[in-house]
Amino acid sequence: MRAHRWSVWRRLRLRLKTSFLLVLLASAGIGQTPQIESSDVERVGAHIACQCGGCKESVSCPMAKRGCGFCVPAKAKIYKMQAAGMSDSAIIDTYKKEFGDKVYLADPSSFFWLTPTFVIVLGVFGIFYFVRRNQRGVLVGAPAGRDPALDKYQAEIDREMNKW
Repeated sequence: MRAHRWSVWRRLRLRLKTSFLLVLLASAGIGQTPQIESSDVERVGAHIACQCGGCKESVSCPMAKRGCGFCVPAKAKIYKMQAAGMSDSAIIDTYKKEFGDKVYLADPSSFFWLTPTFVIVLGVFGIFYFVRRNQRGVLVGAPAGRDPALDKYQAEIDREMNKW
């Protein structure tokens, strides 16, 4: 019985030691990697297209967090250039010289919002036109002639209503 307890404690101590070593190694590894996930790096990375071929997005794409072959080294290079004091436009120009103009992603233009706005305005005008056209037809359109069969039924209804 005592031997069994001893083995449980030994296993527990061994697990604690390995867990402590893993945490220590992970924290040491985090301290050595550059801060490539900062907002400054993301700001410049949003203007540089990923060249891995798997995605058609910027260096700030979701694949960068999974270890993209282009995005992670590009972010590290951007971080080093920013640490050296280079401006955003100088960093982008460096990438343009290295990979060509296809690597540059411009900011979205305001023309993007023009199309949905135009469609919404066109739809509102279409609704107003439809409502106005149908209202005129109801207001202006009076019956041209009276139907004698309808007059006969109306007279019958009036006689029965007078009985009440």
